[in-house]
Amino acid sequence: MAQIYKAKKVQKITSKAVEITIDKLDHQGLGLGRLDGKAVFVAGALPGERVSVNIIEQKKQYAKATLRKVLTPSAQRIEPACPHYATCGGCSLQILDSEVQADYKQTALFSLLQHFSKNDDINFAEPILSQPWQYRRTARLSVMFDRKAKQLVFGFRERNSKSLVAINECPVLEPALSVLIQPLRQLLATLTVRRDLGHIELFSVDSGVICLFRILKPLKDKDQDLLQAFASEHQLSIYLQPEPDSVVKLTPDIPAAWYQLADGEFKLSFTPGNFIQVNPVVNNQMVKQAIDWLELTPEDRVLDLFCGGGNFSLPLARLCHSVVGVEGVDGMVRQAQANAIANNVTNAQFYQADLSSDFSKLPWAKTSFDKVLLDPARAGAAETVQYLHKLKVKRIVYVSCNPATLARDSKLLMEKHYKLTRLGMIDMFPQTGHVESMALFERV
Repeated sequence: MAQIYKAKKVQKITSKAVEITIDKLDHQGLGLGRLDGKAVFVAGALPGERVSVNIIEQKKQYAKATLRKVLTPSAQRIEPACPHYATCGGCSLQILDSEVQADYKQTALFSLLQHFSKNDDINFAEPILSQPWQYRRTARLSVMFDRKAKQLVFGFRERNSKSLVAINECPVLEPALSVLIQPLRQLLATLTVRRDLGHIELFSVDSGVICLFRILKPLKDKDQDLLQAFASEHQLSIYLQPEPDSVVKLTPDIPAAWYQLADGEFKLSFTPGNFIQVNPVVNNQMVKQAIDWLELTPEDRVLDLFCGGGNFSLPLARLCHSVVGVEGVDGMVRQAQANAIANNVTNAQFYQADLSSDFSKLPWAKTSFDKVLLDPARAGAAETVQYLHKLKVKRIVYVSCNPATLARDSKLLMEKHYKLTRLGMIDMFPQTGHVESMALFERV
């Protein structure tokens, strides 16, 4: 008999202020203290600080709180560089020097994985880092029309809220994107469809600057003219997204979007709105490290799971016998195929498949593979790992954007006769609590 899962309601409360001492940062960059023995997580609080907080969420094992006041500040605390720090929901770690941020992230990651793996022999790699500011080549800004104030709000989500913070600049964005924020706000106020915009995505890639408008109603001629004039004035391309899975060019003559990879060796096209790595410097280093850890030979047959548009697949293919890339989104599979052709990569094939189900009997999976790379979304790859062991590959490189799901999946792999032998932190998002990582598993 099928049972329908019903999520438990989160107990949200507003409490009087309480004082706690922060012991450490967790793997999400949250300050961790204790109140009556229960763990309490606080954004914006640092180890060693005595803080006043409001409990906003109670669960059986832990609670979440908002920071009211720092009573005893850490010696490591610095003034945040962004004028929107106090309200914006991003970049919560800019109260720490960037090198200290990286140290905390690495320590939290290594501690978590050691705990799950029960392995004291892990080889910890040097972290992959980039410049701490002006590194981000993509961003999504939300648009909301406040009907009471009759005012358009354009910016990012407020911390611990669904409300928007109107921003004038963003110091983690590449300068070409940050300088567009105020002109875009002025443009939006003139559009007749301003109440029917979902969000705007910005891209600064090798092909140029791109603005993608999520529109909920068809554009009128006046709006079309205003957007074309804006694109011309700021020398950028504009795309429209009338449906979640539909992206069209504002005008037919807009060139294709693409970025370079591996010091210009590869040119990867993509559709604005599809996922690309936000930090190009870190992405290049990450691809190189994955290749090094796989220890590829000309005879190796490699399986690239969650391959996207070929970010890993194409560089891998240049160094091994063949690559099979698998992705759940059919449009990304077609993009990867096109990128392989455009870059003269003839030994890579791409397939669409649901990697949460048993893929071991699919035709492409019946090929013998020597090594695997997987780069899943934040939810991880628990279902994939359940079937991956059937391939009995020698090495698995797991690229993760969520330490918690990596830890969970590591335990599953170890149960399938793999050992975690190498681990590295990847600071894809400086100033934030997000931690990316790379783990090497070898069959024992």
